[in-house]
Amino acid sequence: MSKDDDIRKNLDDTFRLWIGMASLWGCLLFVLLGGLDYLVTPENFPLFLRYRAVLSLLLLCGYFLTGRLNNRDLSALAYILVAGSAVAIELMILQFGGHESPYYVGMILLGIAVTGLVPARFSFHVVIAILIYVLYLVPIVLTESVANHRDFLIANTFIILIFSTMLLARYLSGHALRSELGLQYDLEQHREHLETVVQEQTAELVDTVEKLKQEIIERQKAEVERQFLQGQLLQSQKMESIGRLAGGVAHDFNNILTAILSYAELTLMKLAEDHPVRSHLVSIQAASEKAATLTHQLLAFSRRQVLEMKAVDLNKVIEGMANMLSRMIGEDILLELKTEATISTIRADQGQIEQVLMNFAVNARDAMPSGGRLLIGTKDVDLNDVLLRTQETVTFDKYVMLSVADTGAGMTAEVRERIFEPFFTTKELGRGTGLGLATVYGIVKQHSGNIFVDSDPGQGTTFKVYFPIAGERGQECDKDHDLSGPLPAGTEVILVVEDDPSVRELVRQVLAPLGYKVLATAGGDDALRTSDSYDGPVDLLLTDVVMPGMNGKQLAETLRIKRPGIKVLFMSGYAHDVLSTQGMLEPGVAMIHKPFRTVALARQVRQVLDSGA
Repeated sequence: MSKDDDIRKNLDDTFRLWIGMASLWGCLLFVLLGGLDYLVTPENFPLFLRYRAVLSLLLLCGYFLTGRLNNRDLSALAYILVAGSAVAIELMILQFGGHESPYYVGMILLGIAVTGLVPARFSFHVVIAILIYVLYLVPIVLTESVANHRDFLIANTFIILIFSTMLLARYLSGHALRSELGLQYDLEQHREHLETVVQEQTAELVDTVEKLKQEIIERQKAEVERQFLQGQLLQSQKMESIGRLAGGVAHDFNNILTAILSYAELTLMKLAEDHPVRSHLVSIQAASEKAATLTHQLLAFSRRQVLEMKAVDLNKVIEGMANMLSRMIGEDILLELKTEATISTIRADQGQIEQVLMNFAVNARDAMPSGGRLLIGTKDVDLNDVLLRTQETVTFDKYVMLSVADTGAGMTAEVRERIFEPFFTTKELGRGTGLGLATVYGIVKQHSGNIFVDSDPGQGTTFKVYFPIAGERGQECDKDHDLSGPLPAGTEVILVVEDDPSVRELVRQVLAPLGYKVLATAGGDDALRTSDSYDGPVDLLLTDVVMPGMNGKQLAETLRIKRPGIKVLFMSGYAHDVLSTQGMLEPGVAMIHKPFRTVALARQVRQVLDSGA
């Protein structure tokens, strides 16, 4: 609709509204002024009352017709109503006083009411003013002699001046009204344009946000698929700080435990079986081994553990974690173990399996704020398992299933679909990072496993993890833990680099009596100076990893250039990034973890020296 059409429409709508209101007001006014007739001219009251009744009915009919007529007919109706009103007033003027009648004021009121109250085109008001004046003047001129009648001249002068003034005011107000309507039209058009622009921009922004969200989700999924190790997942600043603190504490604590454990073992080797102090040393050794286990679990929590894939008995790992898990979930949650698998040996990193159990336990604890029951179990399965048959990547013949079930709040289908996405969490702000189950998913996939979740709101949650069987049960585990027999000896030259004096002296006291020539140094620079000043061959570099200044890997790389063929054995309280790729030891890297036993150190040194690498 054009601007002129919109202004015309608004004027027509306003005209229709005010014609109806003016008709209703005129009807009421004519009835009320009947009382004035009774006071001024009682003899004409009955006749004037009939005039007023007929005119009131006409105006009332006009009121009801205003909403049913088109614009052209509405203008005609207005002319008829005004003419009818003027005729009724003129009849009363002729009946009561003629040109001297005070009822000419009724003509003035009629003109003011129509011209002043009804907003319309200026031409309409001009016609109305002329019509009223003509209907007033012509009958009087034709029926009476008005020459030299001063009162009649004054009345006509008032009527002309008042009508002229009203027409001028209506002209100005009409012009202002059209300007206002034009401004409203412009503002409305501008508003609609702005709304259209905003809608377009909003739609474009929503589309961009949706594309960005989809891209972020796809990148997150791709990242999860590419990196299965929890250490490669993005960590929040808080969790990263805790991890670094835990790793540092474990590193220093392992140095202390190494000295305590190994010195106790050395002392036991020198004491007779019936020595009264022997039982005390055995107790010290046992307590140190428990402390070493706690340190190992702390490293698992801190995500600072390089993967060491070996045969692990899943049943034993679960049973060994029972006490720690009980403390973690609290006294109001009952922990039950049901390790039914007859063959539970898998090839895995024990620290990572412990991490999986801890993440499951934390998730179950948060799902049961008022207490409940947590069941952890194992079970033998094969390729006929219903869940395994849904996977296309199953490449092993036998599996062991780890199940973790809680009696918590459960999950909806929408939550289940996103439960393994990084940073997705249903917990309130500050209580979760959304990395726990994403980390579990990555670890399981790295161990060639599969994971499933079964949960409904109010029915609890059950996680089922399938790990491939590693072969003969416990063979590799037993081999790693078989520390009996004599200590292997040798005559090679070993360069020992350890910044902790107690551990450095311990290594010297273990290896020197076995026939090795030990060059003990306190750091990388000291080791390089010792190597440069020693004229003979150096067969093995036994070095700590994390040291002030030059780290163990940098030292090994430098010495391999200066002394080609030198063997390297690293020792560390926790795995450092300098020795790992994607969380696993680089090929050809030998490491002994602190705290270590005397027998383990002697055998590891001998094994590296005898290797072809």
